Amino acid sequence: MILELIKDWYILQDVHDTGEILELYKKDDFLTLQGPQMSEWEELPKLKQLQLILSENPYWGRELRYFNDAPWWYKNDFFVPDDAKGHCVLKFTNVDYYCKVWVNGVFLGEHEGYSIPFEFNLDDVIKAGKSNRLIVKVWSPWDDEVDGNNQERRTFLIYRNMVKGTYEHSDTFVQRDINPVGIYGSVMVEIHDGAVFQTTPVVTYALNETLDSAAVKIEVAVSNSEEREYQLGWCCIDKLTKEILYQDNCKIEKDGIHTLKGTVRDIRLWNTWDRGMPYTYLIKIYLKDSKEGTVYEYKEITGFRKIEMLRNDKQTTFILNGNKLYMRGTAYFPDNYISAMNKERYKRDLMAIKSNGFNMIRVHVHVDMPEFYGLCTELGIGIMQDSEYNWAHPLSDAFAQRFIHVYLQTVDMLKKYPSILCWICMNEPGLLDDVPEGTSKAHSRSMDINPGPILYKAVCDHDPSRPVIKGSMYEDDPDSGDSHNYIGSLAGENGHYSDIYGTVEKLNTEFGFDAPPCLENLKKMPVVYRRLNNIVNDIEEIGKYQYSLLKYYTEHYRMQKYNPNAGYVQFLFNDMCPQSFYGLYDWWGIPKAGADAMTESNMPTGIFMKYKDSLDSIYVVHDLLTPLGDCTASCVITDREGKVILKKQKELYVGGDAIIKVWDLNVKFDKEEVIYVALILEKHNEIICTNHYDDILHMPMHTKGHPTRMSHETGVRLYYA
Repeated sequence: MILELIKDWYILQDVHDTGEILELYKKDDFLTLQGPQMSEWEELPKLKQLQLILSENPYWGRELRYFNDAPWWYKNDFFVPDDAKGHCVLKFTNVDYYCKVWVNGVFLGEHEGYSIPFEFNLDDVIKAGKSNRLIVKVWSPWDDEVDGNNQERRTFLIYRNMVKGTYEHSDTFVQRDINPVGIYGSVMVEIHDGAVFQTTPVVTYALNETLDSAAVKIEVAVSNSEEREYQLGWCCIDKLTKEILYQDNCKIEKDGIHTLKGTVRDIRLWNTWDRGMPYTYLIKIYLKDSKEGTVYEYKEITGFRKIEMLRNDKQTTFILNGNKLYMRGTAYFPDNYISAMNKERYKRDLMAIKSNGFNMIRVHVHVDMPEFYGLCTELGIGIMQDSEYNWAHPLSDAFAQRFIHVYLQTVDMLKKYPSILCWICMNEPGLLDDVPEGTSKAHSRSMDINPGPILYKAVCDHDPSRPVIKGSMYEDDPDSGDSHNYIGSLAGENGHYSDIYGTVEKLNTEFGFDAPPCLENLKKMPVVYRRLNNIVNDIEEIGKYQYSLLKYYTEHYRMQKYNPNAGYVQFLFNDMCPQSFYGLYDWWGIPKAGADAMTESNMPTGIFMKYKDSLDSIYVVHDLLTPLGDCTASCVITDREGKVILKKQKELYVGGDAIIKVWDLNVKFDKEEVIYVALILEKHNEIICTNHYDDILHMPMHTKGHPTRMSHETGVRLYYA
């Protein structure tokens, strides 16, 4: 029996945090008495992070701060039928961030973390045939300590004391006053008369050398099995054909952990969408009663694949199913409030991500809802999964142990998804630490002492089937190997994106530039529109710079394919709130100019010009494993009147996963000239791809004032003084 606690929720804010002293979990008759100053219960229509329900504008405004100034109490009275008997469990999927739980006045325990499901045993407290009262205290507090009390750098130096990336990141990423709080997802009471799985079964597998069979191992903790005769079984079903490929069962003699094994043969591998089909299988694990049949069942969709990383001082390269995988990635943080998301909105974003040519997503400093990971598995989109360790956190060993405990729960929860190809333990750790002169930022406490080394080892031990990056940004660290590059962007207004010419990176996991949405959408935010009124005539120019930077960076990396570059991650796919402008798409899902750069330069097959002060060379890059075969490349260069300056054509063979230098041009023009370049790759007169560069010698200049000035009230970049 499952009782889903969807309705009849009530809430109050405990403004003086006296609810525990007053034993709110035992009585509510004092709520209207003159002395305690307790708020009254008010009905809550649904379970979401509270700002989404109780605030007219949950994305900016000083009034949002009160949501975190004091804890919240939830109440739900639920009825348990007379005929309910057996083992009883109370389950939560998401509580943001700290919570304590009581049922019928009995304290059950507490929990930390917003994304990890947890549960409590109700066997000794539940009352059948009566109403039962659930009380939950929830809080997500602000932090106060700033490194060195350096308040002018508070955004970057605040010690974040919670394991969540969705607060205190106010460089126009998360607005200053936003710190999500509340119960969301689902809350349910499960009552089972008989055997159950005590925890979620753990499914692992090992592929043979030829990658055509998988030795599956399943560990299941069974309880309440001793009063009847049970069979524990499992099967593997082809999701496409519905064929049962393997099935086995055994008799349960006693409670405890049971291991099931078997080999699934003639499998098809899960791949990213550009490398083949993301083939999946259904693993079904079940308990059968000799009289009643199946009494308890667990289902998990999986895909068989092998992911590795070649990592040394020369390369950081993903190997998927024995083949190098060139990563065309984007960072993803769909909304300030994860509970605002649903399957349909995730699918909208993921279909757009795929249509823009991306085969990989970096889930940036947060954990998404299960629907997201299932859709990525279904659509063949790989995932680099961050932890929430971002910038500055308390330096104590006690915090490090707390953090490791929470993140390992995330690893255990998500490792069943084949779409997850890599874990990232920390994002830019120690970036802002004070280090001795002449010492690399990579040698910070978080990287060298705690939590970095212990966290890295723990994640590797928890999931030996995937690569792990210890500290994202540290290209030369032997356990990391990736880089972030904001030249011409966040690195300051005196730089230009073309300054990356001649540089090399093994694996880039962040680059980008933020640009406002179209004027019509900007006007939907009158407060923000008024604050940015001085740039409304320049939005198109700022968007052009975003487009040009993204196009230049993307092609720069692709023309270094495997020599040494193994891929990149553009930051960020979408604006995560109406006034955060990092995205290719704005918060309403409308594409910006930057999205055009991706459709031109981020597709599996492309033809590109290398240039800065001259037109250097032309490359064809083909990321698919299937060869294109014999093709023809063409280059046409014209002036502003359409007069042909140069026209070339060449026959070439394009193999699978290839990069080919088509021409060395070394052509220089007068800087005053307006030059147009068109590139074409075709096969038997059928165009495979094209590219174009309008006025190639006149690259737009970095927007003045970016990135140093912003409005902290609205959380927007100001761009100009």
